Amino acid sequence: LNCVEVKSQEIYWKKKMATFAIGEIPNYFNTEFFKRALENGLRMGDLKIQGISIENLTIGGENYCSNIYRANIKYKTSEDQYNEQTIIIKNMPKQKQSVLSRLNIYRKETIFYLDIKPKMEALMWYLGEPWNLAARHFHSTTEPEQNIMFEDLSMLGFTLESRQVGLDLAHAQIVMKKLGEYHALTMMMAERTPEIIIDHFPFGLLNTDSIKKEAFRALFGAQLLKLATLIAEYPKMEKISKKLLKYYDHFTERVLDSVYPLRGAVNVLNHGDLWVNNMFFKYDSNSKKFKTPSEVRFIDFQLCYYGSIGFDINYFLNTSIQLDVLKHQRENLIEGYYASLLHTLKALPYTAPQPTFADVLREIAQREAFGFFVSFGFFPLMSMFTMDSQDNSLEKFYDEEFARHKIELMFQSNPRTMEALCYSLQRFDDLRVLD
Repeated sequence: LNCVEVKSQEIYWKKKMATFAIGEIPNYFNTEFFKRALENGLRMGDLKIQGISIENLTIGGENYCSNIYRANIKYKTSEDQYNEQTIIIKNMPKQKQSVLSRLNIYRKETIFYLDIKPKMEALMWYLGEPWNLAARHFHSTTEPEQNIMFEDLSMLGFTLESRQVGLDLAHAQIVMKKLGEYHALTMMMAERTPEIIIDHFPFGLLNTDSIKKEAFRALFGAQLLKLATLIAEYPKMEKISKKLLKYYDHFTERVLDSVYPLRGAVNVLNHGDLWVNNMFFKYDSNSKKFKTPSEVRFIDFQLCYYGSIGFDINYFLNTSIQLDVLKHQRENLIEGYYASLLHTLKALPYTAPQPTFADVLREIAQREAFGFFVSFGFFPLMSMFTMDSQDNSLEKFYDEEFARHKIELMFQSNPRTMEALCYSLQRFDDLRVLD
């Protein structure tokens, strides 16, 4: 499918899924709930809510840890001025947190938005850079459920790109530039306030406890076996297929070795989930015509962890960019990332030795095995068409029959998936990652 066909298909299914979501809005989303959110986010008191309209944006196969809502709130200020505000509510009910409860994703993300993001943005603005990392935080609650409320980036002209198509070179470049700036800021903050950056984020989604669970091996191991079976029928891929089967024989140990030790010679606060759906792009009037983004903002800092600079880079490259870009522009993207990292570190009051380009390349190379896991474990799920993934959930994957059916679809739903995996597997084999 070409990009236009993919886009039109996605729009159709997202509209269809939006109709299924009607009636699932929490009953405590009331006047008092949104009054507190607005007064906190706008730093104003005595607001009078005049009207609320709520839309459920939750899409199966895209929102695994939370439900997403958009609320448009009309209100009147204490000076009797009428206004309106649109916010996004990230709702994290207990039933969606049961599988990931140990990750403390609400606490991590709230700490990030309250204690880390404002300092980063203030530093960059102080240096003369009009810089924003993410959406503005409005309010967080723990009762009756965990909720985090943000400004709606779509109201500012930001849009998502297609996870099925992946990012072209222009989008990938602006992401790598932003990632370099973000990583540099976390390096300086880790040097100055390690209790904030390091202590609160000791591990991410892939950690010792999760990897050792039988359910982890059952799902991701089954994906690896399916991939090994599929590529055995491809020309010149039979040897790689056998290596994947040997990997499976020591699955838990191999995955643990790809993640640990978390820390390397150059460490940052990794975003932890840096893929297409967690970045919003904006286009100015000229660049929009040519689909060249002028700005990017990241979302979902719930899986951050402190560790090697190589993790985020391998995660992004193996999940989010188009195959042609991955084949021909990988080195250029890393060079752009490093230029951004170094430029930002030089502008900041960072006193530790600045990493060389060779240091960064070494960190990336040492995490290629992590990139391999991401490519067969996460990428096929991320690139599925909506019509095939709309009933996906973490809980359903515990059902053996459901998981078996979905694993079939993961590798067949989108032609891009196997095309990218065949290229990546050959590359990983050349690097001896599979040995």
